[in-house]
Amino acid sequence: MDRRRFFGALGAALALPRDVALGAAPRSSLWLAYTSFAVRLRYGRDTKGTTPPFGPEALAEMCRRVGSTGAQLDFGQLQAGSDAIDRAAAAYRDRQLGLEVSMPSRALESPEAYAEAVAIARALGARCARVALLSGRRYETFETAAAWQGFASRWREMLLRMRPEFERHRFHVGIENHKDWLAPELVSLLRAIDSPYVGACVDFGNNLALLEDPDDTIAQLAPFAVTTHVKDMAVRVTREGFELSEVPLGQGLLPLARYVGMIGKARPDARFCLEMMTRDPLVVPFRTDRYWAPFEAASRAPARLRAFEDRVLARATRDLPRVTGLAPERQLALEVDNVAACVAHARDVLHLEAPDA
Repeated sequence: MDRRRFFGALGAALALPRDVALGAAPRSSLWLAYTSFAVRLRYGRDTKGTTPPFGPEALAEMCRRVGSTGAQLDFGQLQAGSDAIDRAAAAYRDRQLGLEVSMPSRALESPEAYAEAVAIARALGARCARVALLSGRRYETFETAAAWQGFASRWREMLLRMRPEFERHRFHVGIENHKDWLAPELVSLLRAIDSPYVGACVDFGNNLALLEDPDDTIAQLAPFAVTTHVKDMAVRVTREGFELSEVPLGQGLLPLARYVGMIGKARPDARFCLEMMTRDPLVVPFRTDRYWAPFEAASRAPARLRAFEDRVLARATRDLPRVTGLAPERQLALEVDNVAACVAHARDVLHLEAPDA
């Protein structure tokens, strides 16, 4: 995508469809993760890559326009300047929006880094933070089971050392199942940390890429939920495995109402936060030996694979949405349409109405 063409399209695309313009859409208690605007985040920087135009204020305004009541803001969206945090906080306060933050994993590596991150989060007015300990995917990042175990052991030791800091700052953090931890592994980690301030950011769909039954993922992680990434998923079978895509809520294979109910019952204070990434499908090549390299042998048990095929792949579709080849204007418009459709579904079907609705 040409950057000059992108910026030409960006201004026009920020004018949302008439039914969600000017805050006209009825409000939902579904919040928006910054990653729901992956197109803008991927390409929406100046030619030096230093100024993110889709910053805190733009995300806040998008929430207001589509009828969302809060957001999950990434630290990377904060712009330079001594008043950047104050301006960002005001953008959410003035629009009466709630706020969570996504902080980098390095914030959990030392007392000093954590204290700084919590100070920023609190200055923004954030209620909690989401953290992903791995930026990539387990089956792409690690070449052996030992390499994965080394990563997992390092984080376990580090987070156990950080437990006094979690107790000192009393700020809630949710570690995401980010196509890295199987649900039992993340549960084991959280139980080892044993802090009321450290739980999970429960992603509804990520562990499909690890061939985990989504019912099991939600059942195991719901009691630890600090926040969520609500999404619906669709799959397409390929020769080497399958492709996996986020799709608008209600258009995929996940029983969203049941999952919302399970988390709401287990953790009433956890927010439901949308992650609707408009992008090409993710390739999950589980029929290759390389895919299984960082997993224990039990993960590849024939009975487990058959259960996943029966539960998930049997509901595969013939095609999945893609953005490659679409004009920039169409990518930007599709992104907003997808988010607006998700907010409407959450409000009207999942009954995630705003408190003032």
